[in-house]
Order: sequence, then C-alpha cells, then structure tokens
Amino acid sequence: MEEQVNLLEQNQWEAGPDEELKIPEVYISQLKYEIVVFTQKKDFTFRCSEYKQVRGGAWRFANVIIDTSKLNPKGELELKRVTYHPEIVLVNVPFMVMPAPESAGVPEVQGEGD
Repeated sequence: MEEQVNLLEQNQWEAGPDEELKIPEVYISQLKYEIVVFTQKKDFTFRCSEYKQVRGGAWRFANVIIDTSKLNPKGELELKRVTYHPEIVLVNVPFMVMPAPESAGVPEVQGEGD
C-alpha cells in the first residue's frame, strides 16, 4: 500500500552520505523552477512548482524543495537531507529564477567530492 502524501504539510527526507536519498515522486514531479537566493551570509538554491508576486511586493513560492544537507567543517557531506515546504515567501530579498533542469527534480546534494 502506498504511503499517504499531504502536500500541505512540511516534510523531510534523510540518508547517509553513501545511501540513496528516496523522495516520493509526487514531491518532485512538478518542480519547474530553480531559484537562487542572494543573501549577505550565503546564497542558496531551491526548486518550486510555481511562483508569483503578492501584495506588498513579496514573492510566494509553492511546493518548495530545499537541499538542507549537513556538511562538516571541511565541507564534506555528513548527511543528505532534503526539506519540503508547501510554501515560502520572500520579502526584500534578491533572487534569480531559472528553468529547473529536466534531468532531476531535486537540487544536487553538495559535497566536497562532487
């Protein structure tokens, strides 16, 4: 029996550095955009199915997948982790939108060996 999926709830998947990270297809099949967010501390990337500007100049992103993997101080991958958010909103933060690569629905897990 297939696991029930609620796209309105936050979710997270983890795997060891040498294990395959398994994410249900429903979460990644509709990701159309790759968003690069530019912050003072560190730029980050996520993927989403849609985005639009909302009242007040903020931007709303739907069905967001973010690579939240854990790296050690040397930059080596310790834990593969991907987090799903039904929606995020950015206010006064510069970002760039690109079409998501068709080859993969999930952002590449970053590690030193990549």
